[in-house]
Amino acid sequence: MKIKVGDKIEVRTWSSNNKEGIVNSINIALDYHDKRAEMDSAIQVEEYDTDLDYIGTVSYEDEFRNNHWTYFNQIISVVPEEDIVVGTYKKVNEVLNGI
Repeated sequence: MKIKVGDKIEVRTWSSNNKEGIVNSINIALDYHDKRAEMDSAIQVEEYDTDLDYIGTVSYEDEFRNNHWTYFNQIISVVPEEDIVVGTYKKVNEVLNGI
């Protein structure tokens, strides 16, 4: 599954409720012990194919403007930025961010 900055993702959480949000950043670990891709050796990319099965995380913002992060393997679905229906989530996010 391909993800890009700006896409909308649905994420499996440890609780019973899934979360949704817009991708802010995609981080890939280059050190096996860096499970969250936080070390200086980690890289940030604009898009990633989860079929590559690297270790890393995605940071995203929910509809309430709360920031979250998730591991690649917790992403359930992706709606590409160009397919997000204008007038719903994307429009609200643009208004809140002054775009």
